Amino acid sequence: MEYRLKASNNRSLAISIVILLLIAILALGVCFRLIKVNQQLTEDLVNNRQIIIQPLGANKEFAFSGAKGDARYLRLIALSFLNLRLNVSKETVQANHDLLLAYACEGQRKVMLPVLAEEKKRITLTEGSSVFYPQVLRVAADTGLVDITGDLVFTYGMKSSDPLPKHYQIRMDTRNDGLCYNAFVEVPVEN
Repeated sequence: MEYRLKASNNRSLAISIVILLLIAILALGVCFRLIKVNQQLTEDLVNNRQIIIQPLGANKEFAFSGAKGDARYLRLIALSFLNLRLNVSKETVQANHDLLLAYACEGQRKVMLPVLAEEKKRITLTEGSSVFYPQVLRVAADTGLVDITGDLVFTYGMKSSDPLPKHYQIRMDTRNDGLCYNAFVEVPVEN
């Protein structure tokens, strides 16, 4: 009887040791996994080079990461650039176009100067204003291309012209740690 009790005791002790060893191995595995996750999170925090930006006319900041930013950010910046170029009056056209030129990439400034001068001349001679109403906005965040279609309305005093369908493409890029546009073109509208 004593022999059976001793054998049962030894078996219980062996099972307990095996269970404790399994728990210890699992605990070591979990600790190792937590250490690796902690190292990865620490590395992500240290190497996180996001820039917080608030685009013109936006009430919310955006985290800018990567080469061009996310689609929401590019959409708001494109609308800001479009606003500076097309939503102008005789009084605001010069200031808006100067600010728009400040965001132009090196080679784009030379291309935009004659185009903006022509638009300014048209607005100041007629003493009117223009407003652009965007309808379709497509963003390709990987290339930085924003495609905008809408109607441009000119107002002369109390009279407004018929809406003109317009199509613009803006290609944005980051250079010298800053955002600029390297193309801002009007695409012919197909009827």
